Formats: sequence, C-alpha cells, structure tokens
Amino acid sequence: MKRISDLAALLKGMSPRLSDGRFFMASVDESHTMALASHLEYILCIYREKEGLAVVFSDDIRDDISRLAGEPPVGPFALITLDVYSDPMAVGFLARVTDALAEKGISVNTFSAYHHDHLLVPYGRKDDAMKVLNGLQGSG
Repeated sequence: MKRISDLAALLKGMSPRLSDGRFFMASVDESHTMALASHLEYILCIYREKEGLAVVFSDDIRDDISRLAGEPPVGPFALITLDVYSDPMAVGFLARVTDALAEKGISVNTFSAYHHDHLLVPYGRKDDAMKVLNGLQGSG
C-alpha cells in the first residue's frame, strides 16, 4: 500500500465509509485492563491518558463499560472511516476534514491509526457528516 501525502490526492481518495452501529467513549481506570480485554471485539481503540484509559467502543458493551467507568459514557457517535492510505506525516488533511464539518456545525472527534483516519460524529448528524465528506471528496 502506497501512503499518500499530497493533500489533493488525499481528499479525492478519502472514500468516507460509515460503519454500522452506535459508538461511545468513556474513561476507565487502568486497574480494569483485564476486564476490557474480555471485550476487545467491541472496542475500537484504547488510549492511555493521565486520567485513565480512554476507550471507544460499540453500543454492544455500553452497560459493561458503564459499570467500569468513573463517569457515564459519552455518545452515541457514528464512526466514519476515511478509506485512504494517508501518510502520517501528511499536512492539512484532517484540518480540511474537520474544518468542513465545523462549517456545518458538526462536532467531530478524530483518531488516526496505522492505515486510516477515523471520525466520531454525533449519531444524529451522521448523514449530514457523510454529505459534507462526500462533497469535500468531490472538491479534492
């Protein structure tokens, strides 16, 4: 897979893909790491912050994570994956994406993984977000 760093090529090729389901975010104390491990098939990512483990997960385990978390989970979110092999050193890609969503009043939480960038948008705005992203892709 060739990683793309050119901004125009990234925008043109981003192919936003909406995942099925609803997703949530919570903070869990590191002492619950083993409990989280039993739910890995429903966890999208875990990020270590000084306050605890930030966990992004599907609705399937919301009740279980709620019992582990210090605060109620935040959400629901829709998950949109940008199906382009973005170079982690590319400049401006997520800035353009998040700016376009912000212009339409759509909040977004982003996370970048090895192969793709992912967006969490409010579940009720998922169709609006896809319209914005598809329009941005066409303008790339």
